[in-house]
Amino acid sequence: MGGEVVCVREDAAVPARFHAAVQLACAEADQGRAIDGLRDGWRGPGRLVIVTAARTRYADAVLAWPGPARELGPGRVGPCAATLADTVRAVLAALGTGAARGDGEREVPLAIWRTPAFRRWHAVQRRAGNRLVGARPVWSFHARSDALFFWALHVTVHIASEARTKDNEIVLSRPDTSHVLLYRRGASLGDTEVVLVREFRSPGSAPDGFVHELPGGSGEHRGQRATALAEVREETGFGLRADRLREHGHRPVAATLSAHHAHLHSAELTDDEMDWFRRQSRPRGVAADSELTWPEVRTVDEIVAQRLVDWPTLGMIFQVLHDVR
Repeated sequence: MGGEVVCVREDAAVPARFHAAVQLACAEADQGRAIDGLRDGWRGPGRLVIVTAARTRYADAVLAWPGPARELGPGRVGPCAATLADTVRAVLAALGTGAARGDGEREVPLAIWRTPAFRRWHAVQRRAGNRLVGARPVWSFHARSDALFFWALHVTVHIASEARTKDNEIVLSRPDTSHVLLYRRGASLGDTEVVLVREFRSPGSAPDGFVHELPGGSGEHRGQRATALAEVREETGFGLRADRLREHGHRPVAATLSAHHAHLHSAELTDDEMDWFRRQSRPRGVAADSELTWPEVRTVDEIVAQRLVDWPTLGMIFQVLHDVR
């Protein structure tokens, strides 16, 4: 047996705490069967709320029958199956056991709530004594695998130390990234050589229209260290042994905008290895993701003078060179 199942017709009647919420978007003749199916199938330890209102702030999933749902809303899921019973089962599977949420936390859909970036951001706020008063999802973007990749919440946060509430900012995030600085020390800091990858990314605004960055990417299912090694191979073709990888911690990348962190690693190359990179003349990358990356070797002086990289990448370069000096 699972926890309590509550059915409400409007947001004002939604309980102050719950583990999961489903918006019902069924034909009136099917609502009873859908509610019974959810009630019988819910196995979470806490309360499941079923909202029958046409619009609601509280929904982890939309149960639409006949489906699919015409409008899900950012961060919400809407599984669709051949029968109403199978659709109910698919919705319950997406909810799992839910997650305990109260007050403004209830507005955060489970798909966003479960991301490591949101959990870290929320934990930091709670440790500081702050309280999430509201969190309206405004946008979400799914990768080709249909996994949630980007999300944005318009948050209202009570700041305990300042005894005030702030409600005019968006918290945006994506999966954390792992980056690797491959370098060869020079006679001076400016002569130190660094391996970059050049790639066309639509937001890029460097003078040549490309992005120049450290090899890196995301893949939280692999772990940050394994992701770092995999990204070096994918984006440069170079096979780096795990025992050569040094870790330099993680930090936010754009603290006033995004909650995700960059995890920094490094490895010092030999002269022969740096020569190998200079000889590379064909692109790398993952074609299925429209990724085309060109390895290039630049000195620190060139990177600074030509404004090749963005501020976070420049910071990562100097963090490593500071750590290994």
